Amino acid sequence: MNAETLRRQTGALGVLIPIRRALARQELSLLLVVVAIGVVASVKSPLFLTHANILQVLEGSVTYFVMACGSALLVIGGGLDFSVGAAFTLGGLVTAKLLVSGVSVPVAILVGIAACALVGAVNFAVITYLHVPPIIATLGVFYILLGVTNQLTDGNDVVPLPDTFQEIAQSKVAGIPTTIIFAVLLGLVTWFVLEYTAFGVNIRALGGNRNAAVGNGLSVARLDLAIYTAAAVAAGLAGILYASRVGSGQVNAGGATSTLNVITAVLIGGVSLLGGLGTLQGVAIGSVLLSLIDNALVLTGVPPTYSTIVIGTILIAAVGLDHLRRERLYRKR
Repeated sequence: MNAETLRRQTGALGVLIPIRRALARQELSLLLVVVAIGVVASVKSPLFLTHANILQVLEGSVTYFVMACGSALLVIGGGLDFSVGAAFTLGGLVTAKLLVSGVSVPVAILVGIAACALVGAVNFAVITYLHVPPIIATLGVFYILLGVTNQLTDGNDVVPLPDTFQEIAQSKVAGIPTTIIFAVLLGLVTWFVLEYTAFGVNIRALGGNRNAAVGNGLSVARLDLAIYTAAAVAAGLAGILYASRVGSGQVNAGGATSTLNVITAVLIGGVSLLGGLGTLQGVAIGSVLLSLIDNALVLTGVPPTYSTIVIGTILIAAVGLDHLRRERLYRKR
């Protein structure tokens, strides 16, 4: 079933325009928040608007955004994954362990990605065939992965990693860190898939109304497998990039903090927790916002502990606005 056929069958074509307009307004509001924080930070500190600091903010958002590319597809499709922080750790550690064992860089990276793809498949299987709610299933997998990674490394960081691997995330092209370039390319691919392919339309249909998606002949199981795998693979990619950037496979990287930060970036970016709504543009802005808050607080001399207060407040506001947005949109249908 192609994208146009699905739109006709679900009657969603007439709703797409107001939905996109609402999303654009939310993205603009979020962008204004980013600008406002930037203005305050630049007034408080002359270092904020320097080239080096702007790159630092963008590079700080890379981990959030790379992970969020997969998690956004999942949440838009009506899923939820609390194991992505552990998949982040697993991807980095598996790759690092293979590298120190003498495996070539490309093979080590592919195996690390494959390990995370398996995590996504396990999440899908537990949710689909054992009928365990997503939040419980993925939390369970999260704790299992924490134990696996500790057993894999005996609780020790994996060092030293080859220079050729470290150069992946530590090099620059025309003065721009390669991690930023990678994040932009991944974001463009994910945006295209979501907005301009039948797969992207099917994901929105699945998250918007699962029963209608089943009634229209969509292969729900295949879509679920694809989006849970995408979330885990994106997390693993972020973990591999992180290991390359810091030069080691770290046992304590990722974890619960990464999971919550990524889900926060996705929700702040305008993706609805109930599925169906959201854009990659909003997720990108949300990821930058998280990095910007940390950066601005440091430069202005505000204790870092206030970061969680600010992010928590914005998250509550974002979810509250999502509720109002859905009410308004579906009242118009």
